[in-house]
Amino acid sequence: MPAYDVIVAGGSVSGLLAAREAAAGGLTVAVLEEDSEVGTPQHCGGLVSIAGVQHLGIVPDANAVENTKIARAKILSPSNGFEISAEKQNVMVLDRRAFDKQIAFQAQKLGAEIRVRCAMRSLSKDGSGYIVKTSELDFTCNYFVDARGVASIIARNREGVLQSAQYEIYAPWIERDTIEVAFDSRRYPGFFAWIIPTAHGSGKVGVAGKGINAADALQSYIDEKGKHSVVRKVFAPIWVNGPVKNFVSDRTVIVGDAAGQSKPTTAGGIYTCGMGGLLAGRAVAEAARKNDDKLLVQYEKNWLSM
Repeated sequence: MPAYDVIVAGGSVSGLLAAREAAAGGLTVAVLEEDSEVGTPQHCGGLVSIAGVQHLGIVPDANAVENTKIARAKILSPSNGFEISAEKQNVMVLDRRAFDKQIAFQAQKLGAEIRVRCAMRSLSKDGSGYIVKTSELDFTCNYFVDARGVASIIARNREGVLQSAQYEIYAPWIERDTIEVAFDSRRYPGFFAWIIPTAHGSGKVGVAGKGINAADALQSYIDEKGKHSVVRKVFAPIWVNGPVKNFVSDRTVIVGDAAGQSKPTTAGGIYTCGMGGLLAGRAVAEAARKNDDKLLVQYEKNWLSM
């Protein structure tokens, strides 16, 4: 069986940053991504602050940036609405397929191996380490990083999960410089509808809510907006109950959406999940270097203190 110091299950931002930092610390690392391509399915809106991305140690390539012209946000309700300036926030919209691949390239250059269409089947203890059974091969590792997303939480707790739908849309009513957020407790209970522009006339439009049919709710929302063409549809669960209780158990660390680190209501998911991966990877490298697993808990302390 191939043996690694660290196996990361999940090739999104958090998992790839954990792999990058662990590899930078001199560890052998494999990233196992169940889908056929890093960065898919792209169910993230891609909205993030420029400073936040830079703090993750990334200057996005030109092909990873879809929009840097966000100037305002419209906040709407059934009875009211207002507009706020977003120019001082310095936000951008990322193409997650290209952005995630950029991080994968960083990790690979430092020695990490990336495997796609390699789904994890089971994890079992093997002495002080683990045996990881996958759809491709069985592996052994000393440390395991769970970056499998919301699905990892759902297996333990469904209470904080909302259903969401997001479509890529071409429509004349999408303004390049304007984000729109629509609150309606009847149509989107516990969440909202959104428009994140990627250019004038194109963007990512979505809805989420507790107990709703997300596809029906989104179709109604865009039909009311006017003429449009849908070029891509993505459906995914969203976790809204905050971070899980423990990020570390034995030599397993949980990062990103799997740890409830996303902040979907504030468009903070890329940064907060990314920092989870970055801090976890550094903690694993430090624990391995000093042969002291107690250092793993520093990752959780550092993330919670951000």
